[in-house]
Amino acid sequence: MIERIGFWDYTCPRHGSLETYTADDWDRLLDDMAAGGFNALALSVKWLTTGYFSSLPWLDQDPNCTAIASRNELIEHALRGAAARGIEVWLLVVGTQYHEPSFGIAPANPGARWGDIGLYDLDHPEIQSRILQMYAEIADLFGSMVSGIVVELELCDGDAPHRKPIYNAWAQANNQPDYDAIHEIDLEPRSYPFVCWRNFTTDRRIDMLDKIRDTMVEHGYAGQFATLVELENIPGAVVRNVNIERLRQALPDWELVTYDSVYDRNVNRLATMGFCIDEPKQLGFDVQYLTRGVMTFAAGWGEQVVDLETQWRQSIEDVLAHPPQTLWFMGSDARHDGSVCNLSKLPAFGFNDGRTARLKLMALAQEMNLIEPIKSS
Repeated sequence: MIERIGFWDYTCPRHGSLETYTADDWDRLLDDMAAGGFNALALSVKWLTTGYFSSLPWLDQDPNCTAIASRNELIEHALRGAAARGIEVWLLVVGTQYHEPSFGIAPANPGARWGDIGLYDLDHPEIQSRILQMYAEIADLFGSMVSGIVVELELCDGDAPHRKPIYNAWAQANNQPDYDAIHEIDLEPRSYPFVCWRNFTTDRRIDMLDKIRDTMVEHGYAGQFATLVELENIPGAVVRNVNIERLRQALPDWELVTYDSVYDRNVNRLATMGFCIDEPKQLGFDVQYLTRGVMTFAAGWGEQVVDLETQWRQSIEDVLAHPPQTLWFMGSDARHDGSVCNLSKLPAFGFNDGRTARLKLMALAQEMNLIEPIKSS
């Protein structure tokens, strides 16, 4: 049985969905969700950019983001509104990607950038302290108003000179080859299945997740935790970048968020169900599976166009056959020309506006018996 079904979306600038939402927009979205039987919302307030008002001087603060301009009043309005409608909220917080001009720290690897967004490994100097400061602030601001926290540490697993002594100490303790024996191979576990490096970076993630949990609990947070793991999903191959057996042993009370990497159900459709849902459930994880919603992102951040309704039908068919505990649809609206939800591109994906698209998705969920049809009174 799928216990939670809902949208996964962002108040963060450049995403394209909720970053300029007003109170009326939030009420409309939450009313639509309640009427359509969606009972959960994953809301990201920190992505590549920041979507909440922060006192931390190194987090970007775009005044055009209404959550920031309102000093978080709109986020609180949304969280209260969700609770009033019986919608469970999880906050998504990305801890390893930052707006570099604001952050003030250059990635150790010059190639670890998406434009002005820096991508940081977990051993980068100063990064752990800043990560913990941010999660502490999130706990202080919103922890009492949400059911769960999703910790995303995407692209934290790469090689860098400062990781050599840390890896060597780990290798010696785990009877693995030292850094000099492996460093000529591309040490990125999502693109190359080099077991010792993947186990090392899994253990570094576990260490960071432990610290984040302890910090948030110290700041009064009493809810649940989940973390996201990534895949490399290309024609003919699927590679997971985290050793989830190791993760399960270390963090048995955490839920696991998975996704197929390219948000295209035509790529390794059955294999990704095994990687994303079946195998983690066999290990004992409660699985939160993330798939395409009102989303114009395409593989490689390119110009590929997919038919949203066809993708939604495929996703619903897949989760009915391979049910996770939670199902998230990425994107509930498209208000701007963002990198994930893009209003200008949306007509090529089958819809003229974001709300029409989300209403169609929710109607389809009822039509296909993912959600029991809601009877009008």
